[in-house]
Amino acid sequence: MGYTNLKENLQRKFADWLGEHQDLEKHIAEVTAAYESLGEKRDRLETVEKLLTSTKIIMKEIAPNWKSEAVRPSRRNAMKLPFNPGEVTRMAFDVMRREARPMSSRMIAALVVAEKGLDPDDRMLVDQVKIAVDASLRSKKGQFVETDGEGYSRTWFIIQGDRPTPSDQ
Repeated sequence: MGYTNLKENLQRKFADWLGEHQDLEKHIAEVTAAYESLGEKRDRLETVEKLLTSTKIIMKEIAPNWKSEAVRPSRRNAMKLPFNPGEVTRMAFDVMRREARPMSSRMIAALVVAEKGLDPDDRMLVDQVKIAVDASLRSKKGQFVETDGEGYSRTWFIIQGDRPTPSDQ
């Protein structure tokens, strides 16, 4: 029996070490790739610093009261909505309760944008809000909201009591 226990434990440790070996190789490859791109990143940083300095000089010339400290840094390739965190979800639920009918994410988004006092004809803004609304509703599906289907033609409705279907509302 001691032989079997030893063999099983050693095999388990071997598997652990094998996994650790793979993780270390992967991490080393990632660090090596990052190190190789370090020169490019330093060059880009230097260019961006020059661009920032130039922009400050130009802005001081065309808008003397402009303060660079008042500008909040933004992330590239990230959705930038003029809403506070959680506000899109709250407003979407408010709109859905008020309308009390199944609605598409696009319809909800247009109403949320209008309610916020923004331009509902701004297609890019409505598209971004639609993505946020749809993601929020999908995360709440089955818990607070339900949908009548899948894909682009689906409509959302708030679950009330014994989970009605869209035709019940």
